[in-house]
Amino acid sequence: MAVKVGFIGCGGMNRAHMNTVKSAAGAKIVAVCDIDHDRAQAAGQDFEARAYTDYARMIENEDIQAMFIALPPFAHEDQELLAVERGIHIFVEKPVAVTMKKARQIERAVAKAGVIATAGFQDRYQDIVAQLKRMLAKTKPGLIMGYWVGGMPGVYWWRRKELSGGQAVEQTIHTFDMARYLLGEVKTVHATFSKGLMTDVPKYNVEDASAVNLQFKSGLCGAIFSGCFLKGYGKVGLDIWCPDVLFEYAGRSSLVIRRPGQEPEVRQVGNPFGQEIVKTFLNAVKTGDGSKLKSTYADAVKSLAVVLAANESMKTGQAVKVG
Repeated sequence: MAVKVGFIGCGGMNRAHMNTVKSAAGAKIVAVCDIDHDRAQAAGQDFEARAYTDYARMIENEDIQAMFIALPPFAHEDQELLAVERGIHIFVEKPVAVTMKKARQIERAVAKAGVIATAGFQDRYQDIVAQLKRMLAKTKPGLIMGYWVGGMPGVYWWRRKELSGGQAVEQTIHTFDMARYLLGEVKTVHATFSKGLMTDVPKYNVEDASAVNLQFKSGLCGAIFSGCFLKGYGKVGLDIWCPDVLFEYAGRSSLVIRRPGQEPEVRQVGNPFGQEIVKTFLNAVKTGDGSKLKSTYADAVKSLAVVLAANESMKTGQAVKVG
């Protein structure tokens, strides 16, 4: 029997997931929801599903086994809570919330309901990341430097910190998550920021750039940089410095391995990781076995804790313990 799938949010990210679900064996989209009536209707027509503008009504009326939730950060209300209370397994796009209070509330509800819950950290599913993880098990890093530096996304809420959480929370969280996934938990952060370059952007109150120093529990140190002021270029990824090798991970693109006296080795991403994360979730729902998921909801909350600690450090100017 096909897994019955619902969607809350019919924007670009969930649209991509809808296409993957439609092409997956053993899954059927039965309902979609968006506060924008026209967008909900369009998705409903395209995927032959019932369309709603009220997520509570959809959850109440429909027989749904798996729910994809992709919303602006500020828009997480009780969508996840209502779903898991009905025993619906959830796939939540990052960031899973903009406050630890909300994230912990949902985390507890997931644990109580016993449902499968994952987060949309698709970068973990890249073949080159699996290769990098294996190589890092054989050497000890001494320093890391991460980046998400580029231009500003166009959606209105992104430029308002109270709505998006800021760039570290909404965007660079992918880099912070990759650092955690590859290198372990972060103990403390100390962040600085700059402003003043984006004076031509109306209703803008996020940082132009930030630098977040990280102290890992292992003793490793490093820094992750964010910036949204660039025009037409940028850098996304993670550089990991080890005694005898430098790993340069370019986000969703390639891994360059540099060793002394040797030509650099370049490995390109070779798998459709954005589809694999969706299919892994659907298979977990079918089998009841979530062991192959690379990011549980609870693990995603740990990445959120790091970036929210960075926000707190930017506000206070002090080092902040991650918790």
